[in-house]
Amino acid sequence: MTSRPFIALLAVSVLALAGCSSAPALTDDDAAALATLAEVAGPTSNVDPATITRTECWLPSEHLIDDPSVSSTTWKVLCRTHYVDDSGDRYQDATCVGDFALTPMLDHCYRWAFYTGMPHFEDFPGVEAGG
Repeated sequence: MTSRPFIALLAVSVLALAGCSSAPALTDDDAAALATLAEVAGPTSNVDPATITRTECWLPSEHLIDDPSVSSTTWKVLCRTHYVDDSGDRYQDATCVGDFALTPMLDHCYRWAFYTGMPHFEDFPGVEAGG
């Protein structure tokens, strides 16, 4: 027989895990940036658009560039475009610099590879780009 305290602990654990896995609430700026990133990140880093299954990016509002030489609305994120080719499921990372104040916020990203000591995609949680 299962005890009530165990069931209560299980319910709290499930709710806590569900909260951890849910996507953050997006601002209008972040939603617009992520929609643009979904269209731009993969194709401009040489991924065939027909093969893309999804794109995830760092949240732009959490990666504003703190540099007086650029606008306070400028951000830099990494995106990971997932795609399928003859060898199976693959991904390509891209670095993308955009600006919330511009239209469009960005028009290209660059293929990116991790170098020792640099931030990489796994350093920050990804947010599904596009809709």
